[in-house]
Amino acid sequence: MKGLNIHLFVHDVNDAAVHRRAAMLAASGANVTTLGFVRGEVHRKPVGTTTVVLGRTHNARFLHRIGAVLRQLLTIGRKSTSANDADLIIARNLEMLLLGVVAARRTGRQTPVVYECLDIHRLMLGGGIIARLLRALERRLAASCVGIITSSPAYVEHYFHSTARINLPVVLIENRVFGLAPLSASRPPADAPPWVIAWNGAIRCAKSLAILNEVTMRGEGSIRVVIRGRVSYDQIPDFDLVVTANPWIDFRGAYRYPDDLDAIYDQVHFNWTIDMFWEGQNSTWALANRIYEGGRAGVVPMAQRSVETGHFYERLGIGILLDELTALSVERAILSMATEDYAAMRRDAAAVAKGVWTMGEAECRQLSSELQALIPPKLSKD
Repeated sequence: MKGLNIHLFVHDVNDAAVHRRAAMLAASGANVTTLGFVRGEVHRKPVGTTTVVLGRTHNARFLHRIGAVLRQLLTIGRKSTSANDADLIIARNLEMLLLGVVAARRTGRQTPVVYECLDIHRLMLGGGIIARLLRALERRLAASCVGIITSSPAYVEHYFHSTARINLPVVLIENRVFGLAPLSASRPPADAPPWVIAWNGAIRCAKSLAILNEVTMRGEGSIRVVIRGRVSYDQIPDFDLVVTANPWIDFRGAYRYPDDLDAIYDQVHFNWTIDMFWEGQNSTWALANRIYEGGRAGVVPMAQRSVETGHFYERLGIGILLDELTALSVERAILSMATEDYAAMRRDAAAVAKGVWTMGEAECRQLSSELQALIPPKLSKD
């Protein structure tokens, strides 16, 4: 997509995932303008892009965010937010799709819009009036789009084609590690027990914390857990109490992506890729960042067999796949393992092609070609 001008509409210009996407697009040769809101007090500009801040919003304040988006409808696409020079607009999440479509229309030349949707929020699901209205809005806006970017094939099968009834060309961009060499410097501990489980990323699953708390307490030091990431205290309000009371759980706070990935997967045996935050919905369909981060490091994954993550690992033939999620099943899976069994599992994990876990310049060029193919010929620079 060399030479194309892309306007990237995002919910939070500080989000590490937004920075990653902007960097991928820039690496493909595009000129990227990032437009979006800021959450938090510090504005961190995505590398290699021009940034336009639309205002400030806050986590867990849905109505405030909607109000901020609606206010922007009055001026979006004009002056500093003009999309007149955009060859393609990518709008991340539904509220930004609304702004992206309006900005495209105000160019007066049918600027193509791509809808990027990497999570299916629970508000979009179910038969209630709010869910039906949101899906109707999504369908209406999607009718103005030329394609969808998403991160898991299960989203296409279980949401877009069935529930949402949206049939657009799909560009699948998995949450592979970008910005680091394919080979990791991470290594497992020299001895076991204790067996060490890493739980990294978005820490929002209360059921996972309960299971890991019980497993480590029952193991009395034979199993340890190291947690790194950002905790959603609205979902796990007792997180600090649980961790403080458990001598075998170590919480080490947030980490920088991608700078700290080698460190957070170093000296651990297992990667906890289980998330039951939106059980039966988004958590069942997602392929989260931690899958690819741990995979690059060669860490043996632990997953629920029946969800998309489990299917992913089953196709690769690696990991511990659990049929039931209880402290007892986790304990049995780990403590019944001999060191030579673990060594074999680690070799299998490390033998997976690095391209499964990482994304480099070649993949960025492929992304460029896939996005270029979505642009109607009369609007394409080729």
